Amino acid sequence: MFKFLLPFAGLILFSLAGYSQAEAASETKYIHLTPAFVVNYGNTGRMKYLRTEIALKVIGAQAASAVTNHRPYIRHNLVLLLTSQDSDIVNSSAGRETLRKVALEEVQALMIELEGEPFVDDLFFENFVVQN
Repeated sequence: MFKFLLPFAGLILFSLAGYSQAEAASETKYIHLTPAFVVNYGNTGRMKYLRTEIALKVIGAQAASAVTNHRPYIRHNLVLLLTSQDSDIVNSSAGRETLRKVALEEVQALMIELEGEPFVDDLFFENFVVQN
C-alpha cells in the first residue's frame, strides 16, 4: 500500500516547494526610511519645521533589495520635495494626502530611472508633525 502512495507523496512535496517559492517572491515588505525626516519648509516668514517618518511598501525580495540599495538617493529627493512645500499643503489632511501621492510618484519615477521598474507599491507617512 505504501508503494502505491510514494509517487503521490513526491508530487505533493514538489507542489509545495513551488508554492513556497512563489509565495516568497510575492511577500509584502516595508522599507522604513530611517532616521525620521526633519526639515524646514516654506519660503517666507519665520522658520517652519516638519517631521515625518516614511515607510515604502514593496513586494518581494528583489524590490526590497533594489529600494534598499538606493535609499540615500530616495531620501535626498524626498527631502527636496518636503522642503518645497507650503503651509496650505502640510496643514490639511487633503494636502498631506496629495503630498503622499506626489512623494510616491517621485519615488517610483526614481526607481524606474535607476532600475527600470517602479518597485515601490505605496508610501506611508507613519507620523506627520508640523510646527508653524
